[in-house]
Amino acid sequence: MNETARLTPERIENLAIEIREFLLEHEMWVDVDIYFNGKCFTTHDKATGKFYYNDREHLVVRENEDPRTYFEYVNPDHILSMSFEGVVCEMLYYGMFQGIRNKFDAIFKKYGLYYEFGHHWNFSCYYI
Repeated sequence: MNETARLTPERIENLAIEIREFLLEHEMWVDVDIYFNGKCFTTHDKATGKFYYNDREHLVVRENEDPRTYFEYVNPDHILSMSFEGVVCEMLYYGMFQGIRNKFDAIFKKYGLYYEFGHHWNFSCYYI
């Protein structure tokens, strides 16, 4: 059994929603893309060219998206991957906002996952 079978697509989507909600709650939903199940939660609407930062009224979902199109280091048994800039990058890669980071990391642990950086601006999830 490959490892992605451990979490159902529904649980993976719940994880993606929980991450997005967490970032919205902490006003960190800026220049973030969450790739999962062939979808992407993003702050950028390609159709309009607009960016929706920390905006619950405009939650953009793109279909038929693969993170391998945008960055090279992606878990071969893809579960969930993210790319990010700005404040999320500062939190994850540069060690700022440690209290928020601890809560962010706890989300992944709850699902039996950890993440590993590909570059300083993206990561991919793996099972613990």
